[in-house]
Amino acid sequence: MPDPVSRAIEPTFFRWDASMPHAAAQAVSDIAQYGIFVAVLLVGLAALWVAQGTPRERVTETVLRLAPGIVAVAVAFAVAHVAGRLLTEVRPFVLLGQPPLFVHAADASFPSDHVTAGMAMLGARIGRGARWLTALVVAVVGVARVVAGVHWMIDIVGGAAIGLVLAWLASLAWSALSLRVAALRTA
Repeated sequence: MPDPVSRAIEPTFFRWDASMPHAAAQAVSDIAQYGIFVAVLLVGLAALWVAQGTPRERVTETVLRLAPGIVAVAVAFAVAHVAGRLLTEVRPFVLLGQPPLFVHAADASFPSDHVTAGMAMLGARIGRGARWLTALVVAVVGVARVVAGVHWMIDIVGGAAIGLVLAWLASLAWSALSLRVAALRTA
């Protein structure tokens, strides 16, 4: 096991048996697999919520607010793919011989694509409250993926760190680009 947190929770969470309530296992499985879509929806709605003007202007503003997050997510998937090739950490269900709560490939565990991309979405130009809520949803998804036996805690923490750095870089780049475009428009 790669990290002390995973070692501490392994006897409890990575040992599913018949005594586990089906509803609880299903809830964890659903959150781990599909919870990231809630985060995507939150970001999209937050960008749309603050957009103003005519319907056409609102669409344009929404797309421009989402653009840095979309770029960060694209880069996040590329970084996660490369990291997975270089750091071939075995998934918990492979190492421990316990079946995960849902069918999953036995590929590299680090970093969690869900959490990396989820945190990278925070590069979108949305309000602070929406960012915090999205980060909370992504964190819950990450914990659910650990509990489901498809990730170690270090995969979640590493994915979050990578995603947040990429969100920050995308936001900085977008701000610089926006200033440059504004300067060209006034010149």
